[in-house]
Amino acid sequence: MAWTILVAVCCAAQAHPVDELLQGAYLTLAPGAVQLELDLTPGTQVAGGWLRTIDANADGQISASEARTFARQVLAQSRVTVGGVDTPWALDQVVTPPYQNLLTGNDVLKIYAVARRPDRAGAGTFTYQNRYQPVKSRWMANVFLLPAAGWQYGVSGQQHSTDGQTLTVTYTAVHH
Repeated sequence: MAWTILVAVCCAAQAHPVDELLQGAYLTLAPGAVQLELDLTPGTQVAGGWLRTIDANADGQISASEARTFARQVLAQSRVTVGGVDTPWALDQVVTPPYQNLLTGNDVLKIYAVARRPDRAGAGTFTYQNRYQPVKSRWMANVFLLPAAGWQYGVSGQQHSTDGQTLTVTYTAVHH
């Protein structure tokens, strides 16, 4: 009985909603920047319509140009403020798996971007908001720390919106 429950719990935890676009934002506080990795995983019931918004020439493939155009559109619907100041995203790269993998809900499209911020010792905040919603979506956001160049960071607070679209992080920065 215990084994059956364990298997059921494990499988449920790995289940992928078929009627949603999962949007996982991984934000890294680094010297001079907030880095973003946005993972987009379509469920099978929404993948076809979602992919048509990316595949502009409808050839069943996502070209590098289509991927970058799409990523810029997504980033335009995302916002990061550092210390209350809007900070623009600069697109770094887009990783696009094979079209068929996305269509069947078996892969992840990844958008990487960077928002520059000044390095200052002491307390600080940044807020990330993702307003991209082409289909029914589920959002999550997490923060990571990347100490380097003599900078150390510590998270003193996080506040997630109930829908997962917004994350506010309070942190301290120390330079050694």
